[in-house]
Amino acid sequence: MFLQILMGRPWCFREHHSSPKIPKLTTTRFLVLQMCLVSILWQPKYYTTHGYQQPKRRIAVIGGGASGMFSAIAAADAIPPKQKRHTEVIVFEASPSTLTKVSISGGGRCNVLHDTTKSIPEILGGYPRGKKELTGLMNKRFTPTQAKEWFTSRGVQLKTEPDGRMFPVTDSSQTIIDCITDAAIDAGVQICKYEKVKAISSVCEIDGGDDDSTANPKFCVSIQHKKEVREEEFDSVILATGSSPIGHEMASSLGHSIVQPVPSLFTLNAKLQVKEGGVLHGLSGVSVKFAKVEFKYAVPNQKKKKALLQEGPLLITHHGISGPATLRLSAFGARQFKDINYQGDVKVHWAPELGTSDEIFEALWKLTLVSGRTVSSACPLQLQDGSSPIPRRLWSSLVEDSGIGKERKWAEAPKKQVRKLALNISEFMVHTTGKGVFKDEFVTAGGVKLKEINMNTMQSKKCPGLFLCGEVIDIDGVTGGFNFMNCWSTGYVAGNGAAECILSSFS
Repeated sequence: MFLQILMGRPWCFREHHSSPKIPKLTTTRFLVLQMCLVSILWQPKYYTTHGYQQPKRRIAVIGGGASGMFSAIAAADAIPPKQKRHTEVIVFEASPSTLTKVSISGGGRCNVLHDTTKSIPEILGGYPRGKKELTGLMNKRFTPTQAKEWFTSRGVQLKTEPDGRMFPVTDSSQTIIDCITDAAIDAGVQICKYEKVKAISSVCEIDGGDDDSTANPKFCVSIQHKKEVREEEFDSVILATGSSPIGHEMASSLGHSIVQPVPSLFTLNAKLQVKEGGVLHGLSGVSVKFAKVEFKYAVPNQKKKKALLQEGPLLITHHGISGPATLRLSAFGARQFKDINYQGDVKVHWAPELGTSDEIFEALWKLTLVSGRTVSSACPLQLQDGSSPIPRRLWSSLVEDSGIGKERKWAEAPKKQVRKLALNISEFMVHTTGKGVFKDEFVTAGGVKLKEINMNTMQSKKCPGLFLCGEVIDIDGVTGGFNFMNCWSTGYVAGNGAAECILSSFS
């Protein structure tokens, strides 16, 4: 139609009308026609300095979770303005929404970071796996302080709680979701929901420059939307599928080894001890401010067992034990607990500040000489601040389990039972019968082997152009914001690495 107009021919011309005289194609009309044609041809392609045309450079981000969205933003932000029109960063998310884990983290408040004023070694202590590999990344590539500044510079006000957990002052995960989503839109990231990536294959494209030996990475990505499956080509892929098996399958198909994933951050069930007649029966909700938990496990070819120790608050539940001390123990002993099918013994010291069992026995035995109070009424031993280390209900249950009657007074307590009470305080055995899930959060230990990843860029050593970040790799942290910090740091570095990868093809 526009050709007819440029030629001076009415667009509504019909053959049965008398044909009007068509004017000649003037120089002006010819130049306008040229400009229109150039404009059409320019849209999907760009011209290099060599004068030939190439398609847009494209980055696919597989997974719209915390690490995926963060890596996409980092990639888009790293592309210079003059080259943005020639690149695309696309997030593919199979579900109807992105950042689902962010929405449920911290009971809906989003534990976005851990205390960034702590030293890097202190923060790295929260990673049972990946501590060594994250050292350089968190010191030089994207530090905890930079992560905090990323959010605060975008209007998110943060607060730090006494246990080191950091939350938005709104106490709403929606604040973090909105911040990340808005940043993605501002950066020009395309977000495709209900788009499930089925497979990734790697091919190579020979660069058209003078050096024919130069190969640019290319990926064919198979995408399913509803019942339709299509294939698209990308220059770089960021794999950010979390602990989903499909992500590990894709990484494996591209040459990677997978450390078998096992659950981490779980509570411990003690079915026999919480049922009626058990020492923990009726104590659900009782918490101890500071306890020590110990788990011993066998080491192949060694006679002596190895011990895992953790300290912190401990909570008794309807099913067994939970709280930070238990969760940290489960994270650091994830594979060892898996090996025994979560059935073993965990030693609990309910009041480590009171000393060893012998020291506690001596302190309790002195009471038999001077005290006329009943043993089960309350824990008579106090901390330096004058508080009781053991809640009244737990104390009463420990006393009863030691064979001391409810009405018996200290002056009447047998030495054998007092010694048993001291052991119950310092070396109480929780007989685990299984594991539970910590709230709605689910973390795994395992994933893509870290030795197969360049941690300076998060690029695969097996497949150039492939970048990996977040929980898809063999890094996991304890509760308290550490797993999100892994997502922000590895995501940021992966995004920048992918951008650098495609930008190199512009030269």
